[in-house]
Amino acid sequence: MEHNSKEVVLEFNLPEFSKKDIKVKLSKNSVAIEAKKSIEKKVQRRDFFHDEKTSHAFSYQTTIPAINPKKAKVEFKKGVLKIRAPKA
Repeated sequence: MEHNSKEVVLEFNLPEFSKKDIKVKLSKNSVAIEAKKSIEKKVQRRDFFHDEKTSHAFSYQTTIPAINPKKAKVEFKKGVLKIRAPKA
């Protein structure tokens, strides 16, 4: 987390997730990030059956300096989640 007199900036590397897997909740003094992804593979042949399930999860919650959550900008590009919010 970085912050100056005008804004708070948070950045997270989440390369195994896509935009649809991530939920961001911002309030005046806190940020909560949750990411979940499940992959299911099934291989079935006449004499062979393989069933594989993999799950990935990420969760982060912290207090931050007072911000204006309605003016925050959330961007997810190339596996990096970036949140910029002006201070209240």
